Amino acid sequence: MLRPLTLICCLLAAPACAETSVLTIAQDRYEAGVTVLFAGPPGQDVFLAGNRVTVAAPVGGSAHLAGRRVAVDAAVAGDLFAAGYSVKVSGPVGGDASVSGYGVSLGPVTGNLRAAGSEVTITTVGGYALITGEDITLQGAIAGDAVLVADDITFAPGASVAGSLTIYAVDPASITVPTSVAPVTRVKIETRKSYDKGEWSDQMPMPMQVPVWRIVGGFLMGVLISGLIAAMVIAVAPKAVQNWRELALAHPGRAIWSGFLVTSALAGSGFVLMLTIVGVILLPVMLILTLVAIFAGYALGSYVLGVGLWLAAGRAMPAGLPGKFALACLGAFLAGLVWLVPVAGWFFVLGLTMLGIGTLAAFALPSGWLLRRDAVAV
Repeated sequence: MLRPLTLICCLLAAPACAETSVLTIAQDRYEAGVTVLFAGPPGQDVFLAGNRVTVAAPVGGSAHLAGRRVAVDAAVAGDLFAAGYSVKVSGPVGGDASVSGYGVSLGPVTGNLRAAGSEVTITTVGGYALITGEDITLQGAIAGDAVLVADDITFAPGASVAGSLTIYAVDPASITVPTSVAPVTRVKIETRKSYDKGEWSDQMPMPMQVPVWRIVGGFLMGVLISGLIAAMVIAVAPKAVQNWRELALAHPGRAIWSGFLVTSALAGSGFVLMLTIVGVILLPVMLILTLVAIFAGYALGSYVLGVGLWLAAGRAMPAGLPGKFALACLGAFLAGLVWLVPVAGWFFVLGLTMLGIGTLAAFALPSGWLLRRDAVAV
């Protein structure tokens, strides 16, 4: 069982061993890797993903950032979208900011702010602020309304809210708002249980519903990230990916069945480990490996889908990495669209994931187990 698990882990670790992947479309910049450093040129929008993501040069448009540790040390002219374990924004944000993480620290935001985390520290906000966290520290002025959902709130000297201030806390009696922050007439403190968006969302200067263009943008960003991951794995192991692809296209039914058996074995091993008592300590590891297998299977299945449709249209397989990257994006895009179809979409994506897992298992297990790999030259 360790061999397929090792292969799956190596598949996801391959991008970590590869160099940073960079893609430029018009003036927009896409980067993915272990350590991603944006040092210019300013361009328009940037899309960065990695373990450590740093913005060291001004961004002319919006910044879309995802990583374990995210740092924005330069100005962002447009909107900021950032997610990670630690998100530190010291540069000014010219538009709105939507940030989430365990530890969140924000510099000045010209537009509206939406932040969520365990420990959240903010300075000045030019619009309204919606902040959710365990510990919130307000160090500057909020020009609009503010909604704070927190267990503990600290108002530093110079903190103020020009609009209405609504606080939802576990113990409202423990929250004290200085008059320098906002007068009593503009402050409302409620219990955490009474937190209901319907009570205050209509009062915000900007509707809280996510715009359609942002939903579409997030969807396309996911497609591009999936394509970048596939491109990096192809760049590191082109022959192995070719073998996986050919075997999956040659025997899709058996690959799906094999994937179902392997996934069942991985998930079921957790129950067996619980029965041994001693093996309980390995249960989290098996759960993580199962999730890794599902992610790897979906990534490979999406790529195979794009290639299969391209070949079915009578087109030749692209020889270069850019063409294969485009096919990976095509497969991820179509899989994402099908996923939106109720019930049927879920089963389709499930089958696509099992296809990828079964194909990877065929090259990890001894020949003859589950799906045979005789159909391709290994």
